[in-house]
Parts: sequence; structure tokens; C-alpha cells
Amino acid sequence: MPKLKETKNIWLYVVLLLLQLLAIFYIKYSNQSLPFSEFSIYFIGNLFLILVYLCLILAQLFNSLKKLNSTFNGKAISFIIVSWVLLVISFLSTKFDLGLNNIYFFGLPGNKIFTGLLLTSFLIGLFSFLLYSLNILLTKNKPSFIKTLYGSMLMIIIFLLMTFIYNNTLSYASGKWQLNKSNNNVSVVLGAAVWTGNLPSPTLAGRVDKSLELLRNGYSGKILVTGSSAPGEMTEAEVAYNYILANGIDSSKISIETKTTSTSEQVQFIKNELSESENIGEIIVISDSYHLPRVIQISRFFDLNIKVAESRHTLDFKDKLYNKVRESIALFIFWCFAL
Repeated sequence: MPKLKETKNIWLYVVLLLLQLLAIFYIKYSNQSLPFSEFSIYFIGNLFLILVYLCLILAQLFNSLKKLNSTFNGKAISFIIVSWVLLVISFLSTKFDLGLNNIYFFGLPGNKIFTGLLLTSFLIGLFSFLLYSLNILLTKNKPSFIKTLYGSMLMIIIFLLMTFIYNNTLSYASGKWQLNKSNNNVSVVLGAAVWTGNLPSPTLAGRVDKSLELLRNGYSGKILVTGSSAPGEMTEAEVAYNYILANGIDSSKISIETKTTSTSEQVQFIKNELSESENIGEIIVISDSYHLPRVIQISRFFDLNIKVAESRHTLDFKDKLYNKVRESIALFIFWCFAL
């Protein structure tokens, strides 16, 4: 049996890990303005984190039973301190404007990129210490820092690859997404880029064209267009609205939302403004095929029942691959941190 001091250290480590897991869940739901009562163990990201922390805790408990207590050294203390610091700074970066929101990378505001980098660093540290603990348990040898760092990055690449495969195996032609004709249904067009001259990009035009198709064929009775804008431009929703009017649709059939800046904000708007209405049948969210897996997962996180419809807009292989990789990264980060 380990000595009394070592036993206390082990249980302190376990408690700190459990508190950290709860803190991550709190941050996830706080990021989306959801009460913690909405927590579900069945959400992929929640289950994934529980399994990771369970492996960390079990590895250390087994190490202690085998009297391999060398994991309680500077590395363990450093991991606890650094991981908590990264987590706290990441949380604070979502609550304060860092002045980076006018800087865009890959279509994302700088503030979100900064938070994403912090959380990615947190994940690398988490996986590094998991590999460190498992290596001691299985081989009784302490791996080098470089070895565990490479291993953790490889783990992230593997998880991203699995997410990419998940994205490519969903089919929107299946019966699960079959639409029913009803004038009570609402088609929701998720915003996309606006081009110079306040013209809809091909991506935005393709999504709006799909909403027009559903409206004309009786699958919906109304269209909601969403999305804000970059400085100096009309909002994505306004451009989509004008595009619909130009196609001969009466303005009474169009609703407009101009404040949301991200997919999660748009899904949250749908939940708050549409899902509880007794006069609305199915909510049909329209986007591109590479984007819909994340839309579906965000909707499940919000416990929102939607149908989805795929835009007719087509991309060449290079653009399609780029967007699928980008969406896989975004989905994995959302699973883990609801960012």
C-alpha cells in the first residue's frame, strides 16, 4: 500500500481532475448560454471527455496500486498547474473582447482563433500526460517530453481523421432526413459570404436557391434568412433577402435575422425563436453538405429537433477537401469545448 502522504496526493490528483472535467462542461454550456441542467452524457463530445479523464484517473490509480508513484513528480504538478491556467484563460477569452474580432483567419474572427489555440494547447497537454501515465503503467519507463508531445499530436490527428470520416459517411438522402410537405414548415438559410457589391457568393446563392425550391414545391411556407456582416457590407441575411425578392417571392413569406455571427449562434436563435412556436411544423436548416454534420451536432447539443437540406452548390475537389478539413477541425473543437 502506498504511504499516507502518497495516498493523499493520489486522491488530491483525482479530485483536481474531476473538478477540471466539471469546469470544462461548465465552460461548454456557458459558451452557448445554456444552463448546466441541459447536460447530456449522450452528446459525443461529453462522452469523449469523460472517457479521456476516466483513462487518466484509472492510469494513476493502477500506478499507485503497483507502487509506480513516480508519476507524482514535477511533471504531474506542472500538468495540473498549466492545464488549469490554460483552461481559465480560455474561459476568460470568451467573456472579454480582446480586440481581435476584426481580424479574420479562415473566415473566423481572431478572438475565436485565439481561444481555439489555447484550447488546442490544453488538449495537447491533456493527451501528453495521458500518454505519460499510460507509458509508466505499461512499461514502467518514463517517456521523454518530446515523445509524449509527438504522441499527443498524433492522437489529435487520429481523432481529426475519425471526425473527417464521420463527416463523409452521413447521407442527407436517407429516410431520416425525408421532408414532409407543409406550409407550416420553415426553411432556415444559414448565412455565407457576401461578395463585393453586396452580391451573394455562390455558396450563399446556392443555399437560398434550395430554400426557393422547397418553398415552390410545397415543403415550406416561409423562409428565414440569417447572418450578420463584416464592416462596410450589407448583412448576409439582407443580401439573401434581396435575392429572394428578386426571384419573385412575396416579402410576407420571408423573415430576416441580422445579428448572428456563427453557426452555433444561428442554431441558438432557431431554438429560442422558432422551436417553441405552436404554428411551426418542421424546421428545415439549409446549408452545404460539408457543413451539415456540424449543424446537426450543434442542434443536438441544444436539444433541438431539426431537418436538414443540402444546397445544390457544387465545389471542385480542392475546395471541397479544404472545406471538409476545416469543418472536421471545427466539429472536433465543438465536440470538446462547444466553441
